[in-house]
Amino acid sequence: MVSYDVAFVPSDEKSHREVLARIHAAWCSGERPPAQPRPVIEQSWLRMKRSGVNPAKEPAEIADRPSGEDAPILAVLPLVKGMLEPLLDDDVLLVLADERGTVQWRGGGRKMMQSADRLAFQPGRRWSEQAVGTNAIGTALSAGIPVHVHAAEHFCISHHGWSCAAAPVVDPRSGRPLGVIDLSFPVGEANPMAVALVASIARQIGVELKETHRRELRRMAASARTPAAGQWALVDHWGWVAASGGIAAADRIRLPGMPLDGFSVDGLGLVRAEPLHGGWLLRPAASSGTSVQLELTLSAHRCWFTIRGSGAETIHELQGRRASVVSWLADHSGGVSGRELAEAIYGRPDALAAVRAEISRINRELGTVVHSRPYRLAESIQVIDRRM
Repeated sequence: MVSYDVAFVPSDEKSHREVLARIHAAWCSGERPPAQPRPVIEQSWLRMKRSGVNPAKEPAEIADRPSGEDAPILAVLPLVKGMLEPLLDDDVLLVLADERGTVQWRGGGRKMMQSADRLAFQPGRRWSEQAVGTNAIGTALSAGIPVHVHAAEHFCISHHGWSCAAAPVVDPRSGRPLGVIDLSFPVGEANPMAVALVASIARQIGVELKETHRRELRRMAASARTPAAGQWALVDHWGWVAASGGIAAADRIRLPGMPLDGFSVDGLGLVRAEPLHGGWLLRPAASSGTSVQLELTLSAHRCWFTIRGSGAETIHELQGRRASVVSWLADHSGGVSGRELAEAIYGRPDALAAVRAEISRINRELGTVVHSRPYRLAESIQVIDRRM
């Protein structure tokens, strides 16, 4: 379920705007505010204070444009225009920004375009929080949720005449934002439900992108030359499984940064990745004609994985809690529960989310070297213990 809250109620918008101005002035002067800003705004203002953003700073810095190709967010422009362009008039500005908050496209009436120009709210300009303070585009990216920033909720005073609602568009392949859809208004013409509208549009676009990705996987499966027998999995560059043989593959396999190095996959063991157009063919190392070894070396305060194969050797070092997780699992080859691992690493059994995050990072870097239910190291890993 999408989380957001409405910035104001139409019946008291003017008086609310006055309260927001007093809150902002008190925050900037270090005085006690008459009320607290909404949580999403307060958290953003705290980020601004920590990073030293000046509320009186000038409009956005110039950002570098992507070189050689369009930003990926522009792929959804036809969908966005089809849904929202009929609503555009002299009091509405529609903006698409990329994952860094750089404006890539805008549309709207002449009056809004001129007002936006005075704020450098233009294609090629950066509207991240770091560049221009609390604003719908930058704060939606920082918070990861749809956000409405109204009047003096903007950290920079130059933006107090605006009301803007934005929602991130998430790439279903990577799970990361492609960018942001933003609707901006003069503060007196703002609609409190604009945030619900952009959230709904972003959600619909997410559904369209998922279906597009499914079609890409089906085309990949139909066109790739896959083995007639044996165990294998065909995955795209993000690890989503297009087809498999001889195993019950999960929907997605975590790929390391360099899949050609060899890594472990549940159901396949140690594998090699053969590059194909659009992705990789994963097969057990033995059946691919390659001898690959995955070795874990433990020392007192760190550990490292060594991958050997095809006459090459790759070393991945782990430190801190990642090293602690792997070392603990090496000492408990039969596997442990999440609560046991949380107690061992964090000193409290309820730190399950932190444990899952660390294991996800390990597997994202190296492939599936840690299996779950229970948590355990892959059987193909040879452990060398050099701890004293």
